[in-house]
Amino acid sequence: MALRTFIYFFIGVFVISTFSSTDVFAQRRKKSRAQLENEKRRNLEKIAETKRALENTKEKKEVTVGKIKAIKEQISSQEEQIGLMEQDMELIDMEMQDIIDAKRGLEQKLDTLQREYAAMLYGASKISGKINQLSFLFSSSSFNDLIMRYKYLQQYTDNRKSQVAQMMKVVALLRERQANLEGKKSDKKRIISAKLTEAQYLEQLKNRQTEMVGELSKKEKDLRKEIEATKKSVSKLESSIAAVVAREIARKNRERELKQDREAKLAKNKVKKPVTKKVTKDLDDEETALGKSFAASKARLPWPVQRGFISDRFGIKEHPVLNGVLINNNGIDIQTSNNATVRSVYAGEVKDITEIPGLGNVVLIQHGEYFTVYANLRQIFLSVGQKVGAKETIGTAGESGGATEINFQIWHNSQHLNPEGWLVPR
Repeated sequence: MALRTFIYFFIGVFVISTFSSTDVFAQRRKKSRAQLENEKRRNLEKIAETKRALENTKEKKEVTVGKIKAIKEQISSQEEQIGLMEQDMELIDMEMQDIIDAKRGLEQKLDTLQREYAAMLYGASKISGKINQLSFLFSSSSFNDLIMRYKYLQQYTDNRKSQVAQMMKVVALLRERQANLEGKKSDKKRIISAKLTEAQYLEQLKNRQTEMVGELSKKEKDLRKEIEATKKSVSKLESSIAAVVAREIARKNRERELKQDREAKLAKNKVKKPVTKKVTKDLDDEETALGKSFAASKARLPWPVQRGFISDRFGIKEHPVLNGVLINNNGIDIQTSNNATVRSVYAGEVKDITEIPGLGNVVLIQHGEYFTVYANLRQIFLSVGQKVGAKETIGTAGESGGATEINFQIWHNSQHLNPEGWLVPR
């Protein structure tokens, strides 16, 4: 009985551990593979967008800051693509090593089982000369003992067959996976070849960028004038937005104070005015709810243009052409296709529309305590006070720096936020 119990336990533990380790490998690599493929897909889309932007300006022979920003972004995406290819090759190597290790361990265990099985058969053959299975059965002390001995022999034989069959099945499965991974060796060779091509293209882009920067650097005087003009335009834009935001904050504060005064008077006089109170409360609740829902949408907001890429990021950075010259962006610049439709990223109310020299038409939309800014629009299709929904058309993108580009900002009351972290990743 002890021998039989040990055999059953050994079979169960061996089979479970074999399948479990294989499943862990598969799940871990499957997750990594899915993440990598998703990153590759998104990066290829970025590369396609930058190529499209450069194609849009191909007819314009003049080198512009917009072109340089586009090629800079393309270089960044190209470098990322090469890095993803390297990760792909590393992942293939790890996948193959996992399967080789698992297969080797299984074959060692199978070899041990086969030797144990052979030893058992040898021992049984020595015993069978004296006491064969029939004598083993007929030497039973009772009919119940006979039945138990018969079941023991049957179960022992069946379990040994089942054990070997399952081991062979796992080996066959691992061999199949090994064969599949052999195909990945070909994939690896293809990736190495593609990586070489991408690296050569990257070198061409860098050379082209150097030439373009060199050509535009000759116009340093004009560029510095342009930078100063842009600073003035940005300052006007910020003052305009800040004034509207301050006005809205003051309005809400006044409404809150009036509401508190009314409630205090009502409490003192014990007089109720349900209609006025309800309207004020609903308006306040609506704005609060809108602000909360906007805040909860971080990293999930749609882009203000359907196609495009970030050509200038949030914050202070060096000018793409002039060394040592720092520029600041209170939002992000997005290059897009010609005549692209600009849309609201969230439901809200249009609070201001203005035109600023150098930044085109500007639209400010309020979402509770949050505000979104859409600058450098060529056309506008709405008016102040109008309610807009998410993805509702605002206008069309204008031109800036020789490219079709908009500036997009997010404010939380009077604080600038980095819009890139709020938009759904591309």
